[in-house]
Amino acid sequence: MINGDDVYALLKTAETFLKSVGLSDPKSDAEVLLSFVLQTKRSKLSLIRNQKLTDKQISQYKEYILRRSQREPAAYITGFAGFMDFEFKVNKNVLIPRPETELLVEAVLKFATQENKKSVLDLCTGSGCIAIGLAKLGSFKNIAASDISNDALKIAKENAQINDAFDIDFIASNMFDSIGNKKFDIIISNPPYVSDEEYNYLEPELKYEPKLALTAQDEGLFFYKEIAGEALNYLNFGGLVVFELSANKSSEIKQIFLDNNYKDIEILNDYSGLPRILKAKHYT
Repeated sequence: MINGDDVYALLKTAETFLKSVGLSDPKSDAEVLLSFVLQTKRSKLSLIRNQKLTDKQISQYKEYILRRSQREPAAYITGFAGFMDFEFKVNKNVLIPRPETELLVEAVLKFATQENKKSVLDLCTGSGCIAIGLAKLGSFKNIAASDISNDALKIAKENAQINDAFDIDFIASNMFDSIGNKKFDIIISNPPYVSDEEYNYLEPELKYEPKLALTAQDEGLFFYKEIAGEALNYLNFGGLVVFELSANKSSEIKQIFLDNNYKDIEILNDYSGLPRILKAKHYT
């Protein structure tokens, strides 16, 4: 499977093995896992290509490569994932942050600056990456982040400490149930939006992630309907809702917000040209 005792040989044989089991980016996986074993930056591996590993390091690397070959995400193997140039702790209680969600944060930062919005509620916060990204890169006076999962909130709080984001109010809440009478300028969310049928066809890596954070009833539209109906009670006048979209349901989701009397609805595309972010405004 994996042979050699130096960086170069281990990387090459690991890459060949991961490619043989059908992984789409075996070189990246091999490098990420070896840099984690060696506790060095991935970019430095080429500079230490002749460095020999200890027996313990080789054994650990082989274990990680085997786990990755079984389609366990590399982020769960290392316990960390990058997001907005910050590092986040992840485990099987939270989704792994994704590049598409970085676009969501960037959009909210832009809207907040343009419209002088100062308070944010992040629903379904998971790892806390959205709220923490906003806290680190924005100039908000009030950020709250909620999740139904206490295990997820524990990780989110740890990530806030790791990234020195101390001014976030983390709330255990099933959607708006425990938000109280607070109101916000922006409500942001990357809610569960995979239907039960779609879940059966997801790539194997996603089956390692918490199903609670992925799937939604009503053909994946449940949370969009819930948020559209309830958010009006928690938004200041002129407040915004900004959500990550299920790309193949964007027109249906837009109609949900139209039906709930939101105005100025915009849909932004991701880098692949797919509809990925919805912005809508509350005037009533």
